[in-house]
Amino acid sequence: MAKPISFGKFNFRTRKACEDEVRSRIKLYPAGALLSLEDKKFFEALFTLHSEYDEKVGCGIRDIEVCLDVHRNKCLSIIQNNDFKEIISWRHCIKPYTKKMVVSGSFRRAVKNSVIQFKTKVVSRGALCPILNTSLSYDNSHASYSNVSFDEVLSNFLEHNNLCYETVELQDPDVNDSDQRGILRDSVLTDNWLNYHGSNTELILLSAEANRRK
Repeated sequence: MAKPISFGKFNFRTRKACEDEVRSRIKLYPAGALLSLEDKKFFEALFTLHSEYDEKVGCGIRDIEVCLDVHRNKCLSIIQNNDFKEIISWRHCIKPYTKKMVVSGSFRRAVKNSVIQFKTKVVSRGALCPILNTSLSYDNSHASYSNVSFDEVLSNFLEHNNLCYETVELQDPDVNDSDQRGILRDSVLTDNWLNYHGSNTELILLSAEANRRK
């Protein structure tokens, strides 16, 4: 059975309907053109479904540019507020999501503020990228896990609490929320996760370039 796709105020009954809408918008532009404000809002909402949304958006979306991939097919590039360009796959945004991917995104969302606080604190002290030795600002840096991966931490947490990805309950965010990842329904579970994440992870701040090389 076909599954509907929703993001922001946009709703499609099938994946194909969403793909057709995406293609109809992109085909109007030549390579190198910037999207109109209307189309920019559409794709900004769609991009929230990307599993690496935070990394792709970085310090925020200034513009979205149509470009060509190695096969000369049209694709999209986010121009961040610091002028950095990041290729993003719209197909990745609408591919069928597994339960694990959806739940993992919700747990990432739950710790987002903690990661932002870490990043802000480190930048305020005057930080250098430990790999490239370049000065770091909030806009040109990414928080990265140094001791274990996020997936490992989450899997250990679920096992410790006798949970699995299939049993975690989520609720939908408000349609106007810029982050369209699901929200953990159980507030006690959320608090336990925040505490566990804080006690079992070590974050480091890398330049965006160094983080992409990992």
